[in-house]
Amino acid sequence: MEILAKFVKALDDKHADDIVVLDMKNHSPIYDYMIITTAKNDRLAQGIIRELKDLEGISELSLKHIEGAHHAEWVLADFGTIIVHVFTPETRLEYNLEKLWADVPRVNLEGMLN
Repeated sequence: MEILAKFVKALDDKHADDIVVLDMKNHSPIYDYMIITTAKNDRLAQGIIRELKDLEGISELSLKHIEGAHHAEWVLADFGTIIVHVFTPETRLEYNLEKLWADVPRVNLEGMLN
């Protein structure tokens, strides 16, 4: 949970909006947590992407793959046990992953953002 808190804090520090963390342990054989967040614009999304890449140095997780970084409308960063989706507002509404995974419990972020 400490690593997850580092991810959430880093995203918050880079002004990511509406951070949602889904506990995927009982729903995915591949990863434990899915983080979904929004960047207000492409420039902010690029900053968040750089921060995600820097997380590799402060956690024991390695960045396995990043997809969509050039367009920044939907960026997927795969850290193995944690997967991060960064959307622009319009793209997040269009794909609505929270609705798709509505049966998955959300992680309480209280205490992670202090």
